[in-house]
This record gives sequence, structure tokens and C-alpha cells, in this order.
Amino acid sequence: MRDHFTQEIGSINQDMLKMSVIIEENIRKACKALVTQDAKLAKEVMSDDEKVNELELSITDRCVLFIAKEQPVASDLRHIVACLKAVSDMERIGDYAVHAARRAKDLADEKYIKPLIDLPKMLTLGEEMCRDAVLALVNGDTALARSTAARDQEMDSLNKQVNRDLLALMLDDKDNIKQGTRLQFLSRFLERMGDHAVTICSWALYSIDGRHEEF
Repeated sequence: MRDHFTQEIGSINQDMLKMSVIIEENIRKACKALVTQDAKLAKEVMSDDEKVNELELSITDRCVLFIAKEQPVASDLRHIVACLKAVSDMERIGDYAVHAARRAKDLADEKYIKPLIDLPKMLTLGEEMCRDAVLALVNGDTALARSTAARDQEMDSLNKQVNRDLLALMLDDKDNIKQGTRLQFLSRFLERMGDHAVTICSWALYSIDGRHEEF
């Protein structure tokens, strides 16, 4: 029975990692599409998001079925519940990659009002936080969960910097308002990547010791 439990949990963990890899790749593509204003690559990100959605549903179904059929207890139950909860946050992070891709597509034919510096940094940070949060959950790594959650301060700082820079440009020239507002909304979406990664870290810690820890 224990071997069966271990195999099934391991299989669910592998699906979590697979979903994370697809999300990370989509974030990287979205970042490149945004910087290079590549509308074709942006469309590819939007199309690939369907794989993320399918995996979310598949993992959710597997977790629910595992609980119903195997009736796990203690740490096994906590881990499956944590995966069931975390997969929703992973899907949302994937959605924000799509938001970035859509913005890249919308602005593909416009000259940027400023070189994109901090927005790509936010995408890269979101990718890293997603990866490490899922690894912390799958591997039961408390240190990685806490260090990853702490990086949300970097994300918040980048978001504030983006908004300061864009606001200054919009105040300086009203022609910058339309694009500046679009980029501000994107920055707000990307900041939420960090929030969802933090939530995954919280579920990682719950999986390990059953405590709900606020960051």
C-alpha cells in the first residue's frame, strides 16, 4: 500500500513540475516577445497556455480522486491538499504570462515610450519564483519556500519603480498616457505573479508541518 501511495504522489509531483516547466517557458517567451515586439511569438504564448489549463484540470482531478479512493492521512493528505490548492495559483501565474504576451502583441507596431528594463526583470523574477515555489512544494524544502517568498519584496520594488517611471513620462507628455497606462496595468499583473508564488510557498510549508504561515 505504501509503495502505491508513494508512486501516485510521485506521479502527481511530476505533473506539477511539468506544468511549472511549461509556465516558465511561456514566461520566457512572453518576455522575449515584449522586448523584441514579436507578435508571432506572443501568439505562440497565448496558444501554449491551453496546455497549462489542461494540466491544471488533470492534476485537480487526480488529487481529488486520490483523496476519495486512497483516503490518505497525515503528511500524505496535507501534500495532496497543498498540490490541489497550489495548482490554481500556478495556472494564474500562467495567465499573467499571457497578459504580457497580449500586451506585446498590442504594442508590436508602436515605439516604446522608454526602453523596457524593469518589466522584463519582473517577468524573469516571476519565472524564478514560480519554479522555486513549486520545487519547494514537491521536494518539501522549507528553506527554499521561505527564501522564495522573501523575493516578493523585489517584485514589489520593481512594480513601484515601473509606476514611478511611467507616471513621470505621462506627466511630461500627454501623448505617453495611452501606452503608459497599458504598461502600468501590465506591471500590476506581473506583480501578482509574486503574490501567487508566495501562496504556493505557504502551501509548501503547510504540506511539511501542517501550519499556515503568513509571509
